[in-house]
Amino acid sequence: MRQKWTNRKLFTVKFTGREPRALLWRKPVYREWFWYAKLAQEMRKKIPRAFGNLRKFDDFEEWWRDERYGFELFCEKSTGELVTEATSNTPLETDEILIKVNLKGDLELINRDIHKLLVTKDVNDDYTSTARFQPSRQMKHIAVGATDTEFEEGVKRQNKLGDYRTTYLAVRNCGGSYKDAAKELGWLEEMDFYLQRGLIDKYDTLLQYQHIVDNKVKKVKRHVEQVESIFTNISNNTFP
Repeated sequence: MRQKWTNRKLFTVKFTGREPRALLWRKPVYREWFWYAKLAQEMRKKIPRAFGNLRKFDDFEEWWRDERYGFELFCEKSTGELVTEATSNTPLETDEILIKVNLKGDLELINRDIHKLLVTKDVNDDYTSTARFQPSRQMKHIAVGATDTEFEEGVKRQNKLGDYRTTYLAVRNCGGSYKDAAKELGWLEEMDFYLQRGLIDKYDTLLQYQHIVDNKVKKVKRHVEQVESIFTNISNNTFP
């Protein structure tokens, strides 16, 4: 069943001593971006110089809060106050208008009429990011997991980007062997259990067993290819 995505545009973030600014994507996207970039840098792959030396950061939050990096790379530019009280003597810019509001009216009706007026002025309802670094997809198309505030209540999404990275690290730990990586990840535990005890008849034949192993190896290969593609995108200043 198709689940409803709860669309929210901007999330205002406040740091002590800094001007409040907004994020267009959720924080988990930037967390994965950090871990992928850190891994890429360790492997001497190209990452944006603006990210700094990630070897100095063992924790995402430390990097995220650093005034040189983290949030500052991904936040939207400040727009200032979009609505202020004005008088007939207030100078207007070419993209500003002066309106008259009856303060004794119902707030809901006032908002309705203001919205109608702004629509006639071709105010754009599609926000375009002004962040220095921007993800390559809309938030709802980036699989970094989800909470009840992002989808309908009770709906959870898998953090596929985290899974790809875990698989990639397993392959490195296993000297590049996809099959050994699948074993390390626990994907072959049940099959190996029956094979080692001569109970392979559960899988009909050794050929069937090998077919299952091959599928797991292909899954590892797909994950590795995803990570390599993400590394390329990071070198081109986007993610994933």
